[in-house]
Amino acid sequence: MNEKELQKIVEEHNANFKILIENNSFSIDEIKISQTDNPITEPTTRGGVYFAEMKEWKAEVTIFDTTISKHLSKAMLGPNKEFLDIILYATIKDRQKISLVTNLKNSMQNASKIILYLTLKDVILESQ
Repeated sequence: MNEKELQKIVEEHNANFKILIENNSFSIDEIKISQTDNPITEPTTRGGVYFAEMKEWKAEVTIFDTTISKHLSKAMLGPNKEFLDIILYATIKDRQKISLVTNLKNSMQNASKIILYLTLKDVILESQ
C-alpha cells in the first residue's frame, strides 16, 4: 500500500478509528498519517533497540479522553526496554478492518486532550 492510498483510507474513515493500548480501547478524535525522511544515510539500528529506516511513516493522534494517560508510561521506550505495540484500528469499506501497528515516540497533554506521536510499523488489512 502506498502513501496516498493509506492517507486516503485514514482521511475517509477518520471518525471510525480507535486506539488499543494494553487491551484498553479509546476513541480517536483526530488522526493524521504522513511519511517523512529520517536524517540518516542508510537504515540503521538505534541504540541497539529499534531499527530506523530512511523513510518513516508517522501518525499524529489526538484523543480527548485523557484517562488514556495512565497507560502511556508502559508504552514508551525509556522506562521500558522495549516499545509496546499500540494498535490504531477501524472498520472500512466492505467490512474490512485496517490495523496500524505503531510505537509511541512522544506525547503532549493538556487538561482537555492528549496528542500522541507514533511511528508506524505495519499496516494490516483483513476481511471480517
